[in-house]
Amino acid sequence: MASLIRRLLGSAAGIAATHLEWLALEIEAERLRLARLWMCAALTLCLLFTGMGLAVAGLLLWAEPAQRAAVAGALAGGFLAAGALAAFSWRRLSRQRRAFRWAPRGPSSP
Repeated sequence: MASLIRRLLGSAAGIAATHLEWLALEIEAERLRLARLWMCAALTLCLLFTGMGLAVAGLLLWAEPAQRAAVAGALAGGFLAAGALAAFSWRRLSRQRRAFRWAPRGPSSP
């Protein structure tokens, strides 16, 4: 009977160790995914801001001097609308992916 309990406890310890190793791998994979996501986001924003700055400068130089204030106001309104849309998209995307595959979904999902 004692050897059966020892084997059972040994099996349980082995299963627990396997699950802890699996959890460590999941955490490492998630950390790498988040690092890659941040790097891509930083590069995207840098290129986007550079391109937008050059486009705005080009439009302002292209516009007639009397119309430059109206063009600048229209561009500012467009950028504000695009920023609001991007914030909404980021919020929706941040709620979409679970951190771990085995994690339960929120209370709103079945």
